[in-house]
Amino acid sequence: MKKIILLITILIYSSVSFSQILITDPDLDTNSPLDCAANPLLSINFFDSGNNSANYGANENETIVICPDFAGGSSKLRYTVSTATPFIFDVDASDTIFVYDGNNTSAPLIGKYNSNSHPTGFTVTSGFTGNPTGCLTIQFISDGTSEDAGWEANIACVAPPQPFVASMQGFLNGTGADIITPSDTGYSDICFGDSILFIASETFPYSLENTGVGYSQNGNNVTYEWQVTNGIQATGDSLWFKPPARSGYVVSLKITDSFPQIQSVTSKVRVSTIPSFSGVLITRDDICVGDTTVIIGAVTSSDTSGVDPTSASFEAGGTFAGLVELPDGNGINFSDTINISSFIPGQTITSPSDLDKLNINMEHSYLGDLEMILTCPNGTDVTIFNSYSGTNPGFLVPGGFGGGGTFLGNPLDDPSILPGTGSTYLWSTANATWGDFATEFGNGNTIAATQTVGLSMNPNGIYLPEETFGNLAGCPINGDWYITVRDNIGADDGYIFEWGLLFDPAINPNNETYTPQIVSSQWLTAATILPGLPTDTFIVVSSNTAGLLDYTFEVTDNFGCVYDTTVFINYVELPSVSINGSSSVCQGEYQVAGTTSFSGGIWTASGPGNTSFTPNSNNDNPLVNVDVNGTYTFTYTDNRCNKKDSIEVYFADSVFAMITGAEFCVGDEAIIDATSQVPEATYLWNTGSTSESITVTDSGSYYVEITGLCNSNSDTALVTTTICDITYPTALTPNGDGKNDVLFFRGLDHYPGSLLKVFNRWGNLLYESNDYQNNWEPTNLAKGTYFYLLNPGGVLESEIKNKTFTIF
Repeated sequence: MKKIILLITILIYSSVSFSQILITDPDLDTNSPLDCAANPLLSINFFDSGNNSANYGANENETIVICPDFAGGSSKLRYTVSTATPFIFDVDASDTIFVYDGNNTSAPLIGKYNSNSHPTGFTVTSGFTGNPTGCLTIQFISDGTSEDAGWEANIACVAPPQPFVASMQGFLNGTGADIITPSDTGYSDICFGDSILFIASETFPYSLENTGVGYSQNGNNVTYEWQVTNGIQATGDSLWFKPPARSGYVVSLKITDSFPQIQSVTSKVRVSTIPSFSGVLITRDDICVGDTTVIIGAVTSSDTSGVDPTSASFEAGGTFAGLVELPDGNGINFSDTINISSFIPGQTITSPSDLDKLNINMEHSYLGDLEMILTCPNGTDVTIFNSYSGTNPGFLVPGGFGGGGTFLGNPLDDPSILPGTGSTYLWSTANATWGDFATEFGNGNTIAATQTVGLSMNPNGIYLPEETFGNLAGCPINGDWYITVRDNIGADDGYIFEWGLLFDPAINPNNETYTPQIVSSQWLTAATILPGLPTDTFIVVSSNTAGLLDYTFEVTDNFGCVYDTTVFINYVELPSVSINGSSSVCQGEYQVAGTTSFSGGIWTASGPGNTSFTPNSNNDNPLVNVDVNGTYTFTYTDNRCNKKDSIEVYFADSVFAMITGAEFCVGDEAIIDATSQVPEATYLWNTGSTSESITVTDSGSYYVEITGLCNSNSDTALVTTTICDITYPTALTPNGDGKNDVLFFRGLDHYPGSLLKVFNRWGNLLYESNDYQNNWEPTNLAKGTYFYLLNPGGVLESEIKNKTFTIF
């Protein structure tokens, strides 16, 4: 928030205490330095020779040396000149203020100033390099052309961030010497699978410990942040990194001191890539036993991997890690620069999305007096935001939304102490999630500050800039980009801790690539390499034993990584023909499998029928079909070694079971036959028999299962036994009435083939049958007694019955 400062001018006559200093006063050098406590920031304490009551004189040449007394941790001086009230700055264009960084005019010149060259004023701070005293030497020269009001300005002691050097070292697998070449920002070349132990270090030439002034800087009060482009982030003074892929990685180290001031260092890791072994050639990779072939070894390093800072985890652009102070400026512009150089020369912004984001980490105690613009390398500006609505001369952008006492980040609103903490604010035209600052301020999009009571603009989104990034169309991408911040009102301060430009990775074709170089190569020793021939580029090999033999070609690249490739030679003794599962098959077809040969061959066949090969007989593993089942011999003759190999295949038929039942007399027997035409068939009866047929004497159900190579089949037969006694007739009445007309022997149907002879009383043969079927009707015989002979079944051993019957 703003402070109202009551300036009380006190003149104390002392050698070390001042509240009003004229350019004509004696030097306030190291022997009689400026009393820092009595000359605070923003106080009007430094005047030209007119001493705020008159213009400076003509032809003046006045010089004063002013040095700090280092009180309160201060180490440098700041000289602030402004046109904003209550400052005065009115120096004619013919007159000049010279400011030197040291305790005399031989020190480096910081700058030359007048109202023409710097119409709104300027601020300079004594530097660190070559100026341990922190003094400023101010010289004013007027030429008499025109004398103006001069200046009423401020000289005050400050404790700015003390420059330091950040370094990193890399140790392969944690041991040995530093492998980063050149040191700090070079390359670490390693093999895949190796690790690097990165160690952070820092040098503090201007620390309190080394100079006796300023603030403390040592390894105990700094923080470390590591970032690798594959997304790894870590803290602490060391980082173990094992690359997950054969690629390039950017390793960034950020060291922040207690101010906080940031210094960064970046190195690159290159992981060895697998070389292409496409140049390894074999004249023949399948040869007959005893033959020779040549293997040629060569390497082409065409496999490349990229270190790509435009990847998703490390976007293109630059991030300035140094600190930019935004002191109470009273209308003074503060600028910082980022140099972009990774794009194609001449490449320009063509779309608002080309500049993906503007990223600024900052704090400031009063938004209401700030303006910010971004300037591209050709001088085109876009307004990021304008919160100043006042009338101070020299504003950057007219208008302003009047952000008032709203903070940016978490400031400490006191220029005499160290900064607060920053918040990261993002602006993007293509990817904004919120409106611009003016819109979001109007919507109350703020959060509570954490170090000072008040509200800060919310950093948790992406703002639109007040002017679109599309206005940058035509700007070259390579070159110096500027961020300019104007503080228009006194009694506030702030810092930009870090800022960067993030470009769309898709527009950056300048990816850094690398190609490891092969430095040595050799064939490894093998017993089948013929002696007396070169082994660094080609070898001649031969073997008297069939089989697959390997030969290894080894190379080493300039990263020290060893790679090899293995080639194989198949030494062929015979064509290989194998039985595919079984030598017996069904369905009339057989799939040949496992046949190998150097350059093909041909199949021939012999067997009981015709044979066809699909797709043809020159195929190593054809499908074979036959039209007649049986045993066939198939012979394969290879084209290269003229060797033959044969297989014998039996094409089997399916089995079918069919047995017939029987009926016979008790005491007799019957044969049930199941014989199959398939020779390899086997039988299993429910009686336990494994014969082709069985003899049965009893009635019942008989079951047989027949099994062949292709299938199983079964059948059942029913056997019936009968008591077979014959009833012999004694009388007939062949009168045609259908009753007792036929000579009928009950039970004779069990005796097929029975023999019958009928005689009269005189012995004359009247009827004869070799297979009597109970069908003779004696219609032409007279009544009387007749004789007959019956042989049941016609078997000689059977009993012959000699009986009589009477016709009535």
